Amino acid sequence: MARQPKTNTSIGEYDYYRTRLTVGHDAKGKPIIKTFYGKTKGEAENKKKEYIKAIETGINPDLASQTLEKALFDWLWNIERYSGNKSSTFERYESISRNYIQDSSLGRLIVSDIKKIPIQKYYNELLDKGKTYSIIENINKLLNKFFRYAVAEGYILKNPISGLKLPKDNEEDIDEDFNSIETFTDEEINKVLNPLGNVKLRYIIMFAVLTGCRMGEILALEKTDIVDGVVRINKSVRNVKIFDNEGNSSWAKKLTTPKSKSSNREVPIPEVLQKELKKLDILVKEERLKLGEAYTENNLIFPSLTGVYIDAKNLRRSWERALKAANVPYKKFHSLRHTYATRLFENGASILTVSRLLGHSSLETTQIYTHVLKDTKAKEVECLNKMFS
Repeated sequence: MARQPKTNTSIGEYDYYRTRLTVGHDAKGKPIIKTFYGKTKGEAENKKKEYIKAIETGINPDLASQTLEKALFDWLWNIERYSGNKSSTFERYESISRNYIQDSSLGRLIVSDIKKIPIQKYYNELLDKGKTYSIIENINKLLNKFFRYAVAEGYILKNPISGLKLPKDNEEDIDEDFNSIETFTDEEINKVLNPLGNVKLRYIIMFAVLTGCRMGEILALEKTDIVDGVVRINKSVRNVKIFDNEGNSSWAKKLTTPKSKSSNREVPIPEVLQKELKKLDILVKEERLKLGEAYTENNLIFPSLTGVYIDAKNLRRSWERALKAANVPYKKFHSLRHTYATRLFENGASILTVSRLLGHSSLETTQIYTHVLKDTKAKEVECLNKMFS
């Protein structure tokens, strides 16, 4: 009589041998168990060995059969985190995954089953809920990067994101802070500046409106960045979320490279601003003497009262208070950059010049100021009238 194979579990009317393997941990730290079945112990153990061998050679046999939220989470923390991204980039990826993929209808789909239609439907739903085009675009960028990885590693055959068209409220929706261009009048700028007196906020505002620099670029500036009346923009400071190996996070200020390669630029400083910066230098020296040994030595143009980087949130609060005190309608600090560009166009600057001064990656981005360009062009062509006078 043949010997019955050893089994340890039953499914319905049939007996099997079952063996298990811990293959990782979920987002809450709980162990993920992989179960292997065989008609015999040897068959089940061989399946487990083949699985382990695949893992050791860099192949995850289960990625395609996982939910998107689980697969994306594993890829993000075990692969993408160590791919040389800037900390701010990983912070953005982590935020998108946590807020828009985890526990979502799309996130619960199996990776191998995902097609264009459910992704398109999910994007449309987000748009209907009032999410901006920029948010949807960032979700799409993250998913596209993940699916490209899955295709390259052989987990899936085709990237479902490829060729997908993003929904837009308006065909003219574009990136950055340009969905609604707001600028200040000269009168409004002076109403804000005049009551401030000799305080650092005054000089920061003047620097922004007279150079077009972004807030993070301004706060990162060092004295050596200004040479012969020209400021060199090559860095930015911002608050970034830092993650440890356990996934815990904390906030810290960090110098990063500018927004894009073209953001590395040189901007001439108007004479009126050069004079104001001399007053600022005296103010900073007075602050240093007043605080004494508690002051942090630095080379910053716009240090805080204690000599460290000014906190962007605190600066925004001061900005809001200054607008309110001057009875000027609220506009974002970034509107000072828009005001700078608008004034240049109004005074005949070319689109190429403005694009380079702002550090835009393309002329298409600069063309958001078409409302100014139209008026400027109309005035410029008036010179043709002289041909017949």
